[in-house]
Amino acid sequence: GGIAGKDSKAEFQAPCRTTKCTRDIPPLPWYRKTLPQMAMAGLLPFSAIYIEIYYLFASVWGHRIYTTYVILFIVFIILLIITAFITVALTYFQLAAEDHGWWWRYVVLGS
Repeated sequence: GGIAGKDSKAEFQAPCRTTKCTRDIPPLPWYRKTLPQMAMAGLLPFSAIYIEIYYLFASVWGHRIYTTYVILFIVFIILLIITAFITVALTYFQLAAEDHGWWWRYVVLGS
């Protein structure tokens, strides 16, 4: 696609009009700042696996036998899916709010 676009002789037509006037960026509300979003990005996946982690820790330090490794694997897969969804959702919310520094917050939330 890049080679075909480079070799094309057609003049570029932008899909929208742009102006030379700069636009003010509105301040973000408190729930769109870094710390509340970090708390939400960590709390939601943790709450999804809290019960399973409790049983796992009880088996390690409580001298109980943990036998449901298949359920632990399923919960791990659910954790991966929830973490991916939360990362995509929070990044979408930052882009929808026209947050110009979204990529720095994405590095903190997405990793």
